[in-house]
Formats: sequence, structure tokens, C-alpha cells
Amino acid sequence: MTKGKRYIPKKFKKANKSFVNRILAEQQRSSISGFNVFPKKVNFYGKDPEEDVVLIARRHWIALVPSVLLSLLVISIPFIYLLLTTQMNAFSFILYLGIWVLCLILSFNMLVTTALRWHYTVNIVTDQRIVCIRMDNAFYHSYSEAQLEKIEDITHTHVGILGDIFDFGDLQIDTAGHDVDFKLRTIPRPRELQDVLNDLIEMKQKGDI
Repeated sequence: MTKGKRYIPKKFKKANKSFVNRILAEQQRSSISGFNVFPKKVNFYGKDPEEDVVLIARRHWIALVPSVLLSLLVISIPFIYLLLTTQMNAFSFILYLGIWVLCLILSFNMLVTTALRWHYTVNIVTDQRIVCIRMDNAFYHSYSEAQLEKIEDITHTHVGILGDIFDFGDLQIDTAGHDVDFKLRTIPRPRELQDVLNDLIEMKQKGDI
């Protein structure tokens, strides 16, 4: 998947101006939280030539905090060992170096894995569908999609007090028939994303897109 500079497709320039202005405002308000509005030259498996990407939503940055804290805890283990060691002989020094190298590798691996999972776990909203790509690790990822006309219900929930403070939560998308239902977790500004999807569904039904 490649990204380029944001632009506004012609079909949306003719659409409801409030819709376009609102999602452009969301880009400014949520850029550090994982929103990317009207990204240019975005490609994914199965994308139609005339299909335009409206936005890409990644998880809120607060979802990274537990992994970052855990990596900091791991990297602090050698310092704790050093504080608890009363005598530093040759064996203790070699053991300390071994623990330091091991913790450094583990901490670095956790940070890199967390960053890659955040970057490659994306929710893509187009004028035709919603696509959810999940990366669990380097060897496993999942791909799900649903056409806009198949979406029957969209609900959002804020997650606890932190969700209210930092404005993040979950988005539940129910689809018709036996298609896959979606639950987007720790999404920034879930209410606004819900409104964007509802607007796109309405525009799709009216034949505007």
C-alpha cells in the first residue's frame, strides 16, 4: 500500500460541501491520532480503478502506550539488577552485560513490532466499501471488507474515562446477511467516523457517488 499527497476527487467536489469540509476538518483535528483524509495514490488488493479512498483510520496513539511502557520496564531490568548487586565481580559483570543485551534486544523488538502493527493495521473507507487490514505479527495478517450498501447498522462506544478525555473508542459495523461484521477498536473520534460512514451510505443510496 502506497500513499501520496492528499487531494479531493472530483465526485466529492460536487457532493455536499458540509460533508467534504467536515472530513477535511477531521484531518486537521486528528492527524496525530491516525486519520488520513483523501490520501492520494492509495492502492490495496481488489481496489477498482475508479474507486476513491475517502479516509484511512489507524488506531489511536493511546493504544501504543501499554507496549511502550512494557518495553521501558524490560529495559529497566539491568538497572534494577545493578542496584540489587552488592558486589560486582567478573561473573556479575558478564551476567550484567548478558542481561543488558538481552533486555535491549527484547525492548527494541517490542517497540518495532508495536510500530509495525500500528502502521499496517488500517481501516480504509472508500466511496464503495470499508476495508479492514489487520497485522498481528510478521507472519499473519487478515483482510476483510464490506460494500457500503451491505452495512445495516453502525454504533460507537467510548472506552472508559480515558476514551472520553482523549476521544477514542470502538466502532461496531453490522452488515447484511452472513457477511463479516466489523469491530474497529481504539479508533480516534469514533462518532465522527460513524457520521462519515453514514453520509457515504446516504450518498451511495442517492447515486451521488
